[in-house]
Order: sequence, then structure tokens, then C-alpha cells
Amino acid sequence: MTRPTVLLLVLCACGGGPPSGPAADPKPASPKPADPRSTGSADLAPEAPAEPFATPKTKPPPPPDGAALLDPPLYVQRCDAAHPCPELLQPAGETHCRELRLGGIAHWRLPDRGEVQRFTTGVGMDKLEGFHWTRTPFAEDAKQAWIVDAKTGQETTIPRDRKPFTIRCVIEP
Repeated sequence: MTRPTVLLLVLCACGGGPPSGPAADPKPASPKPADPRSTGSADLAPEAPAEPFATPKTKPPPPPDGAALLDPPLYVQRCDAAHPCPELLQPAGETHCRELRLGGIAHWRLPDRGEVQRFTTGVGMDKLEGFHWTRTPFAEDAKQAWIVDAKTGQETTIPRDRKPFTIRCVIEP
């Protein structure tokens, strides 16, 4: 005999199989008591509505030295004297961000177009004037990317290898 057969025999012999006979018939359910709120009883207070479940919000750690924290959470390189933001072509800027280490944090990246537009909301953000490279490609020509002036909001596209602009790296906390 194989193990599954032995197990089946043991279950059946011990009463582990499906119930049969009169004990198998379920008892009819007893009627539920009426809701006391519906009877108009004056001495019972109505139940308070349930509070919605709170969504926990984790607070990110403080930004590393040389970076600022934006909300929603995003660490942005500050471009101060100790952590300068170079002017490079866009492909060289992508490499620069991947190799950047601020406060022991590595693997930074170029910001997308919308992230550059949020730079003005960061505390301690210096040197916002001038165009900054983004990682956002131009939809009509992937050889071009968006450049954004965070201070004025002006933006346009340009070939990635035409002219150096400010490289300011970002990373999610």
C-alpha cells in the first residue's frame, strides 16, 4: 500500500472522512434577533460610525550632506561649494549621477521633467537659475531630452549631445 492510501484509510477509520447519516444534516439556522435600532427603542444609543483606517505615513530620514529633501520625498543635490553640480552633456550627466556618492548614498540619477520643476520647493536649494538636464526624452525624437530652468519654469528640448547644462542628481529616500 502506498502512503496516500494508508492515510486515506486512517482518516476514514478515525472518522476523519466526510460526515454521513443523520449527523450530516445541518441544523436549521436560528433566526437573527432584530436590530434594536430598528425597533425605535429609546434607551439604546445608536452605534457611532466606524472611523476610517489610518494610512501610516513614514517620514524619510534626513537628507544626506549635500542634498535637500523635497515633498513628496525626493533627495536633490544642493549644488553648494562642497558638492558642486557640473555642466555636462546629458549622457555624461547620467554617468555622473550613477557614480555620485552623497552621505554614503550611491546610484543617484538625473531628475525627470516634473522633478526639476519642484526644485524651488526645497529648503537650502542654491543655484536654481539656468537649464538643468532631465532624463525625460522628447516624445517625437528620443535623441533629444528636456531641459528645464527650475527658477523660471522655462523648458525646451535639445539633442542630448549638443550643449552642456547643469547636472543636479536626485534619488528617492
